[in-house]
Amino acid sequence: MPAALPHSFLLLPAPDDPALLAISGGQDSVALLHMLVTARHQNLILAHLNHGLRGRESGQDAAFIRRLARTYDLPCEIEKADVAALAKKDRVSIETAARHARYDFLRRMAKKHGAERIYLAHHADDQAETILANLCRGTGIGGLKGMLAETPAQPALCRPLLGMRRAEIEAYVAEHGLAYREDSSNSSPAHRRNRLRREVMPLLNRVYAREVAPLIVRLGRQAGRDDECLWQQALAFMNAVGTILPDGALRAGRELRALHPAVLSRVLHHWLGNILGQPGLDAQILDAAMTMLNPGGPAKVNLPGGRHLRRKAGRMWVEGGELA
Repeated sequence: MPAALPHSFLLLPAPDDPALLAISGGQDSVALLHMLVTARHQNLILAHLNHGLRGRESGQDAAFIRRLARTYDLPCEIEKADVAALAKKDRVSIETAARHARYDFLRRMAKKHGAERIYLAHHADDQAETILANLCRGTGIGGLKGMLAETPAQPALCRPLLGMRRAEIEAYVAEHGLAYREDSSNSSPAHRRNRLRREVMPLLNRVYAREVAPLIVRLGRQAGRDDECLWQQALAFMNAVGTILPDGALRAGRELRALHPAVLSRVLHHWLGNILGQPGLDAQILDAAMTMLNPGGPAKVNLPGGRHLRRKAGRMWVEGGELA
C-alpha cells in the first residue's frame, strides 16, 4: 500500500490507540479508511449504522462494510435503526433523526471499545455547505465557524479530511482503485443539504465566476478564531471579577454593564447555559437578557421551560422549573 498521504490530510492519527471510524461505504469514508491504514493506524474499529431508509440498498451497504472490514482485517460494528419511526416519534426531520441516531450509535460503540477518537469523513465542501446552511438559519459567529477538525469533548470527533476538497478525494479514490457504494438518496431534492450541494453552490460559482467553497471555508476559520478570542475574554472576566455569587446568581454591577456586548453575551451564555444548565438559549433570549442591564431595562425575561430570568438590586437569577 502506498505510503504517501495527501498534503491536506489534517490530523496525524495515534496508531496505537483504539479509534472508531464512522463509515457509510461512500467514497469519502472509504478514502479516509485507506488513508488511516496507510498512516499505519493499527487499532481501528469500523462503525456503520443502517438507517433503514433505502430498503435493500441499505442492507447491501452494510454487507459491503463487512467485506471491507474483512479486507482490512479490522473489527466492525453494524447496527440498524428505524430512523423514520424516530423522526415521527420526536417530531423532527428525517435528516435530524438520522444524525441523532448516528451520533448516539457512534458514542456507544466508542465507549464499548474504549476509543477516545471517532473519525468522520467530512471534507472542505461539506464544511462550506454547513457554514452556508447555518448562515441561512440565522446563526451567529459561533455557527459560522462550522465543524471543528477535532472537538475537545470525549470521545473527540476528528475530521482529517476537512482540508480536502471533494474533487481531491475523488482523485484519490480513482488513483488507488478503491471500491465504494453510491447512496441514491444523495441525489434526492427532498433533502435540503442535497439542494445546497447540487443547486445553490453551483449557482454561486456561476454568479461569482469562481469557486466559492474555499472562500466560505476561509470565513469559517476567521469566525472560529474571533469566536475563540471573545470566549477567552468572557471567561477571563468571570474569573477575575467573581461574577457568580454563592447562591448561583450573577453579580450585575458596573463591571458587567461596561462589557462590550460581544463579550457580555458570552458571559450570560456561559452562566445560563454552562453553569445553570438552561436549555434552549438563542440569540433572541441573550439579546433580551442584555437589555435587562440597560437603564430602565426590564426586570424579567421569560426563558424556555417555564423559567424566568430576574434582575433586582444588582443581581440576576433564574426562577421557576428545575435546572440541570
